[in-house]
Amino acid sequence: MAEPFSGRSFLRTLGLVGMAMAGLSAADVFLANMERAESKVGAARLFAEGRALMERGQNAQAIERIKDALAIERGNRDYQRTLAEAQLAGSQTADAEATLGALLQSDSTDGLANLIMGRVLAKEGRFAEAVSYYHRAIYGRWNENTQENRLRARFDLVGLLAERNSKEELLAELLPIQEEAPHDLKTQMRIGQLFLQAGSPARAADVFRGMLRAGAPNADAYAGLGQAEFARANYRAAARDFLAALRLAPDDQAARQRLDACNELLALDPMLRGLGPAERFQRSLKLVELTRNEVSPCLAQNPPSELQELSTQADKALAAHVNAVRQSEASESNLDLAEQLWQARRRECQPPPATDTPLALVMARLAQ
Repeated sequence: MAEPFSGRSFLRTLGLVGMAMAGLSAADVFLANMERAESKVGAARLFAEGRALMERGQNAQAIERIKDALAIERGNRDYQRTLAEAQLAGSQTADAEATLGALLQSDSTDGLANLIMGRVLAKEGRFAEAVSYYHRAIYGRWNENTQENRLRARFDLVGLLAERNSKEELLAELLPIQEEAPHDLKTQMRIGQLFLQAGSPARAADVFRGMLRAGAPNADAYAGLGQAEFARANYRAAARDFLAALRLAPDDQAARQRLDACNELLALDPMLRGLGPAERFQRSLKLVELTRNEVSPCLAQNPPSELQELSTQADKALAAHVNAVRQSEASESNLDLAEQLWQARRRECQPPPATDTPLALVMARLAQ
């Protein structure tokens, strides 16, 4: 006869069933975790393949690999940002903008996503919008190396402004860079050249002098300082700096050409301090001759009457015999005539004159 089912037996059975269920549940969790881990490994592998393809310039294939990785790990922001970079590199700017738009909708402070968006918009020619996103990148949130990444974003913005020759905006962005940037020669050289492009030769000169004080004599720093002094019309100082650059780098043809320009300016400028009346008079005649030569092509066919009259006056001035007593007076008259000829050249003759020749620079200085 079977033993009647007791309460104790029921509880023991129930316990065994519970333990079995707990074991099965633990096994399910373990297997699920293993599956997720394997999925992450697979996604990471696909992502790594995508990055490798990007480095080789195979952007279309890279995009597909990274999309496959995202299909496994949909919320991975690193994968999404890299996908946008690959889309930008592959000129798929509309797709990149859509990818980044979704990222920034969930976190508008994402520094890297804002930086890539700035690059995308710049490539599309939407410069005002691009500048806005660069600023968001500069002041946004970065997961690591915050200062370095913000500086990188600012340099990106500076590069865009320099490319567009936006001098005022460029100068505004350079001022904080000067404080934050590392003091290695390459970075400082770049900052100095950017200050020159922004129309601030005084700040550029400070940067180049700082480079020379901080380290050994450097040809590039001397050449940069020469450019800064040249832009400030300090031609004697510029000539010294270019000469110092050439002593260190004799094959620097750009520095040699700039030194030649300085020497030509110093030989031509009638306003240079220390000139005697006779030398100033000779220089005034030289300027009349050079400006007269500049208008000569305009005299070939139907020249304006003003231009004809000025040309006739120039011929008379060049042929005149002036004694020492009248040289100072004649110098002023010659310089006025040279200015009138130069202005007529600018108005009446095509193409317009270059603005960076020694003659143009001397005439600009006379007009000040």
